[in-house]
Amino acid sequence: MNTALVLAGGRSSRMGRPKALLPFGGEPLVLHIVRALHPLFAEIVVVGAPGQDLPPMPARLISDAVAYQGPVGGIYYGLKAAGGETAFVTSCDSAFLSTGLVSHLLAESADYDVVVPRWQGRFQPLLAVYRRNVLPLLEAQLAEGQLRPVYLFDKVRTRIVEEDEVRRFDPEGASFFNMNTPEDYTTALERWTAQRPRGTGRPAPDELE
Repeated sequence: MNTALVLAGGRSSRMGRPKALLPFGGEPLVLHIVRALHPLFAEIVVVGAPGQDLPPMPARLISDAVAYQGPVGGIYYGLKAAGGETAFVTSCDSAFLSTGLVSHLLAESADYDVVVPRWQGRFQPLLAVYRRNVLPLLEAQLAEGQLRPVYLFDKVRTRIVEEDEVRRFDPEGASFFNMNTPEDYTTALERWTAQRPRGTGRPAPDELE
């Protein structure tokens, strides 16, 4: 069974308000993403901060044991809760995930502990697949205050999906668009509105909105 982990427990400091609750497509952004992931995953786990206000949604809600430990904390606590051996990890503001790219990352995970894209020279650890057997290494990183997932990659069997391979499924790299500022949010709303088929509330084909 494949699990999707949606990380929603960040501070949203640059946005100025909780990103998970931003209205998007007529519902909170985190719910919007959960609904879109459902056709691909038997299990979806949303990882929030302790006491975080999140809407009801068709997913299992858990909280970080310790708040604001960065992406490593979210991945660690999510993997511990996952029912399957592998989990696709994304953030609650990745509104333009390519279904083809997500499926490709999952398909490449059989012989690896991590499958991670590299886009424009940078690893994308919040659009990657992780196996549960990396949990002890993530726990050690938390203990040492190493809160960036990239410290894990040279310690395990890592499959790097380079940019030319990503472009086969996501030519413009839309999957890596995140909403960190109010300007990013405005851009995302405009983009989502522009790409919806006219007269429907549904997203454009092959896009998870």
